[in-house]
Amino acid sequence: MTNSALLWTALGSLLLQSPAVAQQPAMGIAGTKAPNWGVAQWINLPQDKQAIDVADFKGKVVYLLCFQSWCPGCHARGFPTLLQLISSYDDTDDVAFVAVQTTFEGFAANSAQRAWETARRYKLDIPIGHDGSAQKRSTLMQRYRTGGTPWVIIIDKQGIVRRNGFHVPAQEARKMIDSLREESLAAPANIETLPQQRGGQDRVGKKFPKLNFGRWIGVEEQPREPKRVKATLYRWWTDTCPYCRSSLPAIETLRREYASKGLRIVCVYHPKPPRKVSDEAVIAVAKRYGYHGPVAVDADWSRLTKAYLSSGQRAATSVTFLVDERGVTRFLHPGPVFFASEDPQHARENADYQLLKRAIEALLVQEGEQSDD
Repeated sequence: MTNSALLWTALGSLLLQSPAVAQQPAMGIAGTKAPNWGVAQWINLPQDKQAIDVADFKGKVVYLLCFQSWCPGCHARGFPTLLQLISSYDDTDDVAFVAVQTTFEGFAANSAQRAWETARRYKLDIPIGHDGSAQKRSTLMQRYRTGGTPWVIIIDKQGIVRRNGFHVPAQEARKMIDSLREESLAAPANIETLPQQRGGQDRVGKKFPKLNFGRWIGVEEQPREPKRVKATLYRWWTDTCPYCRSSLPAIETLRREYASKGLRIVCVYHPKPPRKVSDEAVIAVAKRYGYHGPVAVDADWSRLTKAYLSSGQRAATSVTFLVDERGVTRFLHPGPVFFASEDPQHARENADYQLLKRAIEALLVQEGEQSDD
């Protein structure tokens, strides 16, 4: 390794304080929207991907290590810390790890091939990128204003750069990652929820579990699917429930008004008692109740149990969840009924419906898509 590489790696933080460097643009871009990485060469990607970028990790905390294969600091601190963190978050689905070789010198020794060899040496199965050559400066380095290696970039779930600097110890990194994981679950200020005494509100602000509905029944008049799902409304219902009969028309109204604007409706039929039911029977009831969208079937209540019943005492099974695009429950109606009405006798049903409608509208209002630069 050249003397310049050793000096840059070992003394990078001191260089930041020198008068010559102070005249240059400040290093790091913490607190700003994360630019696209612009990295073209990758390994360890899904089969359907040729490259990845910031947008592929929306809703996740991203820990990105910038390294060079010949960098002693990367081998002494960068990679050992990365391996510790990967092990710490192995069972989570909202933290992602990426490493990119951002070559700014020693181009022959810090080639793409050397990056792949370094990844194999440390048995890394995370996405590994290579960026930078003698002919073209690293795009990632330019956009993030990195100052050398090992350099750590931490991006929160909203795509904001929260840390952008030289190596950070594993304990400090874990503290920041854990804080960002919790911070993202805070309720938006413009969404009003139901009082705690109504029940089920303990699930608001929590991650909604991943549910696989293996059985769907499609019926007519399905709206055009939005290009981007900004919110998902889950409603469990059954054919022996008069409250469901009153609520399903409200679900249909929401489907027609908001489905093309980014709202996905998951209307879930769960028979009472749990049993096998035919598609024809479910469709007939849905149409009779006034709902004309696709229906998911939870015949054994396993999804309902996973999402709701297993987490506490519940007064009803006709529950409604409103989940944001990051998978967090933002509004929960514990059942049994809501609908729009001007009748004073149904003031509570109407108030609940209007509250849900305002929560949907709040989630559908999103910031513009990020620029490439």
